[in-house]
Amino acid sequence: MILTMTKMFDMRGGRYSILAWEGHSWWVMEREWLFNKANISCVPRDEYTLESHSSQKYPDTWAIVGDGVSHLPTKGIPRFACVLHKAVYPRDLQGCLTPCLSISPGGAAIGAREAMEDLRKLLHEATGPIKILM
Repeated sequence: MILTMTKMFDMRGGRYSILAWEGHSWWVMEREWLFNKANISCVPRDEYTLESHSSQKYPDTWAIVGDGVSHLPTKGIPRFACVLHKAVYPRDLQGCLTPCLSISPGGAAIGAREAMEDLRKLLHEATGPIKILM
């Protein structure tokens, strides 16, 4: 499974993209580009793997893993815990991403719960590695 994420625009401290796979699509909200600083910047454009991730704060989700990004603290990797989870505004994210159904004029994620459930279902049904191209 290969998902593509196309960066669309920046607004009100956030970066907004379209995530797509075989006829399915969602908006994705993340923080603005802040030079890849951990916990505040959006994720750099690259190819990543989505790996199943669960923590007390974010159960049953996926982490973005690739060059310079891991889902666990790893020596020599500057960013970790970049996961997909629900949020309302970019300021609610700490270097993570939230899928949603639409974006309000004020930059809020609309339908984040529904989008996350939709995406979760597809990802659980996937066989083999799950890639995300940004």
